[in-house]
Amino acid sequence: MLRKDFRKSGIIICLLLLAVAAIHAQYRVTGGAETPLLAEDDTPNRLQVYMVYGANDVEISYTSSSTSHQWYRYKTRMQDAERIPCVQNGTTSTIRNVEDGYGYYVGESSIIAQRYVWIIDYSKHAFEISGLYVSDKGDPCSSVHLTGTAEMDKLSYRTPSGTAGEVKREFEVTYNTMAYSSDTKMFSQVEKKETVSDPFSVSLPAPLCDTDFLLKGDQFACHFNREKSISTGEYQAVAIEVHADSSYVADEPLNMSTAQEGLCAPVTVRFTAHANEPVAALYIWTIYENKEGSENPEEEDIDPIIRYTGDEVEYTFQQAGNFTARLEVSDRTGTCSETEEITLSVSDSFLDIPNAFSPGTTPGINDEFRVVYKSLVRFSGTIFNRWGTQMFHWTDPAKGWDGKKGGKYVPPGVYFYVIEATGSDGKKYKKSGDINILRPKTIDDQIHD
Repeated sequence: MLRKDFRKSGIIICLLLLAVAAIHAQYRVTGGAETPLLAEDDTPNRLQVYMVYGANDVEISYTSSSTSHQWYRYKTRMQDAERIPCVQNGTTSTIRNVEDGYGYYVGESSIIAQRYVWIIDYSKHAFEISGLYVSDKGDPCSSVHLTGTAEMDKLSYRTPSGTAGEVKREFEVTYNTMAYSSDTKMFSQVEKKETVSDPFSVSLPAPLCDTDFLLKGDQFACHFNREKSISTGEYQAVAIEVHADSSYVADEPLNMSTAQEGLCAPVTVRFTAHANEPVAALYIWTIYENKEGSENPEEEDIDPIIRYTGDEVEYTFQQAGNFTARLEVSDRTGTCSETEEITLSVSDSFLDIPNAFSPGTTPGINDEFRVVYKSLVRFSGTIFNRWGTQMFHWTDPAKGWDGKKGGKYVPPGVYFYVIEATGSDGKKYKKSGDINILRPKTIDDQIHD
């Protein structure tokens, strides 16, 4: 029993040694006008595809532990292979007269050992091109397609089982475009490179500036020092990319205490467009109010408040409502256009008046008389003392009274205000009442001292 198990173990060890030796067995391809290139390593089919340039003096050698090798070659599948002679030198054998479009291998007793080599003579399938152009097909606003006068064979091979395969070429297409920076709000020119397997069957992102398309390749021609390079000549770009933003005019009297509740009319907003000039040539801003029930109006339904041609426009919203600023930018030929929209809301008017403050006591805390408001288009306020003498008058609701008259604090006590205002929604305000100036006697004495 032990002897039988020992024999089994010995057989297994021998098979493992054969497998290890087979794994270390390898093919070596040499010769041709340039150094051969391993173009495809098809591991599942144990097939290596080599690219050579000129097969007249190409040789394939094979080294293994065996001193006797039988070589075969096949055209479509291994079952139809034919024997071919080799030169045996110790554990290495070599075959000559290698041809394009054949698979070669050494017959091994172990299926693990079986490896295959396919030869493609690139000189017979080289990429040739005599003209490169930008196609007039497709949508130039989003992509471009290249076309040309070229010859490009498929680099085909067959696996040992007869399955067809193809080695993909790689070409490099280089052109210029523009990129937008959200930090600087500017476009700058950048170079773009695309790697493609077939330059005539892919779409490239449309460039945002005038450029030429430079085609180089393929990678095998580059390896064999026979790279092709050709340009389209300058292409006039038509694609548009646009970014729109808005900002409030700095000197506009906004009440920031109520800004969280919405914009307060009157408010002036500056709308600015950023596009890939000089391709972008025509700017049209359309500002309109969103009427209730027409959130997505058609072009013919829009009754614009203002229509302006230019990359920047300022507009003062005097009334409450929901508004849209629509920007349309077209290229210099009128072929392409892009739109952007900015929506904003101006809320209803509001006015509230405090009845007390304490000037000269705690700086920054209730030390000015200020109204609370939003969406006011007109404002007038006056403060009187008990004898009807005017203490303060103002027309900007964002400002307030510091409790002084002639540069000095007025005495504490009761004062009176009269305020008239009009809201952006047309609402009229007419308010009057009393104000209490609060100040401790000790502080008041210090002020007057």
